[in-house]
Amino acid sequence: MKIKIQGFLGTNHSWSLVQQNIARSMSKMGHDVHLFSTNGYEHFPSDLEKLVKQDMDRFYDCQISYTAMINFSKYLANGDKNRFGIWNYESTVLPQGFAKNYKYTDLFLPSSDFSRQIFKENGVPDDIMRVVPHGIDIDAFKTDLCFKLKTKKKYKILANIAQPHVRKNLNGLFEAFGRAFNKKDDVCLVAKVAIKKQKEHKFEVSFEDIYNNFKKKYPNHAEVEIVNQFIPNIFELYNSCDIVFSMTHAECFWLPGLEAMAAGKVTIAPNWGGQLEYMNEENSLLINGKEGPALRDMQYWSVSPYAKTFYPNPDHAAELLKYSINNYNDVYNKLKPGMEQTSNKLTWDNVAKQIIELCK
Repeated sequence: MKIKIQGFLGTNHSWSLVQQNIARSMSKMGHDVHLFSTNGYEHFPSDLEKLVKQDMDRFYDCQISYTAMINFSKYLANGDKNRFGIWNYESTVLPQGFAKNYKYTDLFLPSSDFSRQIFKENGVPDDIMRVVPHGIDIDAFKTDLCFKLKTKKKYKILANIAQPHVRKNLNGLFEAFGRAFNKKDDVCLVAKVAIKKQKEHKFEVSFEDIYNNFKKKYPNHAEVEIVNQFIPNIFELYNSCDIVFSMTHAECFWLPGLEAMAAGKVTIAPNWGGQLEYMNEENSLLINGKEGPALRDMQYWSVSPYAKTFYPNPDHAAELLKYSINNYNDVYNKLKPGMEQTSNKLTWDNVAKQIIELCK
């Protein structure tokens, strides 16, 4: 089949990574894949350069775009069948006017049942949706290469934050870490984060401000190492750490958790949201908490007073962090079979196969 993928393909953006990997797997299957990026080609993988096209054909057998729903009419306009729109939204109330754009797709593909339910409650017909989870390249994690960290601590806890958005709850992340450990502990928090000189959007936070406040509140805190450069092969960073930790308010899938399992790392994240598509008590440690109103700056595009989100309990998170460090081998051995089963199932090749099987 001749397949067009249009949307974010450049920069180190989650939408780009999803579409790059779908393209790679579909090309490997023998399909003629054409790529068109709407955000440039910075950090674009060299093996996909041959798929980038300058001119768009009038008709494609299949079209795929991971983009905000308002773009579906533009990015899925070169054909009248097998138009697959992918999108996820972490708030429970969609921006006004977004939901109706499902009509420009033949099928709409949210990445988790959590995300699907949000769209259903906001007016997207259930029968036009199919859940297609994200995946990982399992072979990429079969390596001993490690990212060189400065810390000499025995245990490294990775927080793969990327863009510092309000909904990622960095205050809660540092609060839990501060309650769990002090400078006497043989532990380091590795914060992988893009640090900006100033906020560009209301939904962003200043990582430096949050970190400085943490240091003031917990002057005897355990070691923290900040990694803010681009890492071409992110699995090298996973290989350098022991635990992957998140205190996010809301995710519609949370790809770092699946990547952590593929790398064989103990994963700790909230017991709410899209990560429950693959996370459970057999393969991870889940943080309790409660639902509550989503703050204005947690929401994108527009704000609703009725939007809900999750507030993970920092005391429970601290308890799980300490437990996992104090009993690391036992925790790892208990979770390892579940992690392997999950990561072997959720691969990009299987994602591509699911989408191809939806074609008519």
